[in-house]
Amino acid sequence: MFSQLKKIVLVVSVIVFAPVSLAFDFKECSEEHCVKTFKEFKKYSKKGHPSAMEALGNFYITGYGTEKSTSRALRMYKKAAKWNQATAQYKAGLMYISQATDDDPSRGISYLKKAAKNKVYEAAYVLGVVYIEGEIVEKDYDEAKEWLTLASENNLHKASYLLGQMYDSQFFGAEQQDKSIAYYNKAAYKVEAARERLTELNLPMPPGSDDSIERIVVTPQDLQHFFIDQLEILRHTQAPKVGTGSRISGQTCAKMMSCNSVVGEDAQRMHTEMQRAIGMLIASKFRLE
Repeated sequence: MFSQLKKIVLVVSVIVFAPVSLAFDFKECSEEHCVKTFKEFKKYSKKGHPSAMEALGNFYITGYGTEKSTSRALRMYKKAAKWNQATAQYKAGLMYISQATDDDPSRGISYLKKAAKNKVYEAAYVLGVVYIEGEIVEKDYDEAKEWLTLASENNLHKASYLLGQMYDSQFFGAEQQDKSIAYYNKAAYKVEAARERLTELNLPMPPGSDDSIERIVVTPQDLQHFFIDQLEILRHTQAPKVGTGSRISGQTCAKMMSCNSVVGEDAQRMHTEMQRAIGMLIASKFRLE
C-alpha cells in the first residue's frame, strides 16, 4: 500500500508542477544584463532588504547572472526567512528535505511549517508527503491529514487527491473509506488519476469543467522588466529594521507589485509564477520523490 501511495505522490507532483515550467522561462544566464541584475539585487541585499535576499537565492539556484551555488542559495533563503519571507521559508525547507545540503534534512520541517502558516500552501502539501513517507520524521498519518487538508482547502488539487488515496486505502479505518469520494471529486478536473479512480468505482464525474487556471507566459524580456520594476521599488523603500513580517517595510504586496512596465495583477501573478517555478526547480533538482 505504501509503495503505491509513494508513486502516486510523485505522479501528482509532476502533474501539478509541469505547467509552471512551461509558462516560465527563468534559467541560467551569463549575459551582461543578467549579471548587472544580479549585482543590483546583491547591493540591496547587503542593505538589508529581505526581498532582495530571496531574489539572490533564486539567482544562485538557477545561475542567473552568477555561478550556481546551492549553499549560497540556501544561505540567502535562510536570511530572508528570518524576516518572515514566506516563499523563502518554503524554499529553504525544500532544500533541506530534498538533501540539497549536508545538514539534517529534518531542519526543513520548521521552515515548511512556517511557510504553510504564512499561506504558502505548497508547503502544507509537502509536509503531508513527508509525514506519509516517514523518512525524515516519524510517520504520522494524522499529522499528514492535517497538512493535506489545509492544502486541499486552499485548492491544491494534488493534496485533495492524496487525501482521497489515504481514505481509499483505509489509513483511517474502513468505516471512513467513503470519504475518499469527495476528495476525488474535488481533484477530478485537475488530476487524471482522480478521474480514473472515479471511473473504476463506477461513479460519474462531478459537475464542472476542465478549466485550468490561466497562466501568463513569462518571456526573458518580461522577466527583465519585472526585475527592473522590483529594483525601482527597492530604490524607494528603506530596509526594515526589525522582523515585522512585512516583505518591505511600510509596503503592501499590492504597492510592491504596481510599477512601470509590468503592473498590478500581472506583476503579482508573475511574482507567484517565479516563486512556484523556483520551488519546482528545487524539488526536481534534488530529491522530492
